[in-house]
Amino acid sequence: MKRNYVLLAITLFLNFGAKAADYEHYSEWMTYSEIKRVPHPYNLDFSPYSPRWSYQVGIELDGMLDVYTTYGGDKLEKYLKEYPKKMIDAKGNITGYSYDDFNLDNVRPGHFLLRYYQLFPEKKDSLALDLLMTQLENQPRTDEGVWWHKAIYARQVWLDGIFMGLPYYTLAAPWLNPDYVTDYYDDAVDQITKTDYRTYDEATRLWKHAWDETHKMFWANPETGLSRHTWARALGWFTMAMIEVLDALPEDYARREEIVALLQRAMKSVADYQDQASSVWFDVLDVDDPRNYLEATASSMFTYCMLKGWRLGYLDDSYRDRGIRAYKGLVKEFVKQNSDGTMSLTKCCSVSGLGPENKPNRDGSFEYYMSEPIRDNDAKGIGPFIWASLEMERMGFTIQNLDTQQPTGIISRSQESGDRSQESGDRSQEPSCDYAHSYDLTGRRVTGRSGGIRIQNGRKFISVK
Repeated sequence: MKRNYVLLAITLFLNFGAKAADYEHYSEWMTYSEIKRVPHPYNLDFSPYSPRWSYQVGIELDGMLDVYTTYGGDKLEKYLKEYPKKMIDAKGNITGYSYDDFNLDNVRPGHFLLRYYQLFPEKKDSLALDLLMTQLENQPRTDEGVWWHKAIYARQVWLDGIFMGLPYYTLAAPWLNPDYVTDYYDDAVDQITKTDYRTYDEATRLWKHAWDETHKMFWANPETGLSRHTWARALGWFTMAMIEVLDALPEDYARREEIVALLQRAMKSVADYQDQASSVWFDVLDVDDPRNYLEATASSMFTYCMLKGWRLGYLDDSYRDRGIRAYKGLVKEFVKQNSDGTMSLTKCCSVSGLGPENKPNRDGSFEYYMSEPIRDNDAKGIGPFIWASLEMERMGFTIQNLDTQQPTGIISRSQESGDRSQESGDRSQEPSCDYAHSYDLTGRRVTGRSGGIRIQNGRKFISVK
């Protein structure tokens, strides 16, 4: 039976009082629910007793930052500022970060930090951004030039890692080496397209979770190097990476259309695997099994990509309609209203991975994916849910009118094109950062201007003029 969202809003007011009803938008309600649950941002990602530098915290704070830039809020500003204040010391050292791990996951908070720095610049944060970019400059690569996911996952390319590293890399490139920024953009496009080539499965028209260059890992197909299945969140990371890289690439960059075309192809497959009954997605996309379940984090990611991809003109109008249905499905399937006036996002897969050797249970089988815990309010879902909510809110949708509102306030494609140039390429009005330098492959700063990134016989080096 069709859910009546107007009735839901009235029920929330009667049951939970003004605290819940005070919020007009799901993005704000979710943000302030998280602030109430976790009073300090460095304790997000289920880490109540120690500060946490992690991609999970980074993606959630990224979403909250967009709520702040959209709606403002002194309380939210204070919350966002607390994270770099706690996690980064005066010399740019980051609590809980290890350079030698070459872990792409730990670069992801840099995407939030750079965007935050543009609003609230501090020298120590600039130094931390330098450190993260240094890691990417020296990140080990496959013979084809794609970053390893981590040092402990040698010669492995994961869809997750594309999201963890490349959006920050592309966004920071104009400050790292503005004279040769196109080299960095080309490198990002090469890594995404090579990952597409290595992980795509023609039989399902989906992308597998990961690829092992050696074909020898216990989870890898010995002939192809591919993992067994398409884990929905991994594909969600991949599609969101394309959206964010496009945000950073200038409109006049020659190879933008390669990413647009890949995004269109990926979202066509995502749409084909959308559950017709619920309008959301299952945890493992290529398995039809009663043990499979509708999963909130990937569903939020795909919804966001559909709505933003349509708004920015990458996807046709059918994706707006699918995205709206998907968002209503998110609220119906996963949103829970709590007695304290907060809201929760339920049915979030806590984690799924592949290996390493000392974790043979993480073998990429369907049984493995089904064995991982499910929990509420996982940061990997909160951030994308906030982004999807903001896209809906741009079209005039609120908590109260979700069931009755038609899309309004839609900006014309030409106007959006102008907005994208501000999002990605035009940074002339932003604060200056200390990126007019580069590093050699040992991490030492190079004096003078670099000649940009080069890949030769699978090895990366930076040539200096």
